[in-house]
Amino acid sequence: MKQILLVLIVTLLNTQFLLSQINVIGNADYSSIENNAEIENNFRSIFLFSNIGILDFLSIGIGYQVSDKISLSLKGSQTFIGSSAIGLPHGGNGVGIKLSYHTPFLFFNTTSFEYIQYLSTSIDYRINSITKGNYFDFNCGRESINESGFNFFWAIGVCISNAKGANVLYSPSLKIGFNFNFTEKE
Repeated sequence: MKQILLVLIVTLLNTQFLLSQINVIGNADYSSIENNAEIENNFRSIFLFSNIGILDFLSIGIGYQVSDKISLSLKGSQTFIGSSAIGLPHGGNGVGIKLSYHTPFLFFNTTSFEYIQYLSTSIDYRINSITKGNYFDFNCGRESINESGFNFFWAIGVCISNAKGANVLYSPSLKIGFNFNFTEKE
């Protein structure tokens, strides 16, 4: 049931652009191109995101743009952990936070730190604890924060999975995904 719900949420997040349009109700002259450009260049306030990656293979979340440079997000993630059974990696899932700093640097424009607290793993039967371990990710990438609607983002970096009962796993981090930005008038 949980997998069906996750697939439904990801599908809705990734197809919402088919039914969305720019909100021009508050503008006096909504036919001008200049007013539409103003709407699209405001900084986002609340945003939704979904991504896939190497170790953090599925994430969904909601965030808030605190200032033009800093955003804070809550996320739910499915990750691989450092043990395997018959060649297949074990998995863990949990909730966490993502703190991002937005400033241009070469072809990057965002730097993020992510932390996930594992709430369950596929090796739960060995662990007698409420928390099942930690996941850390430090990455740099490109993300649009001043355009409303759906936007593509990507990130590269390093991550560490430290699940209880499993080996510590160090891995490169590579993520791609979509975010949906709700903008607010400045």
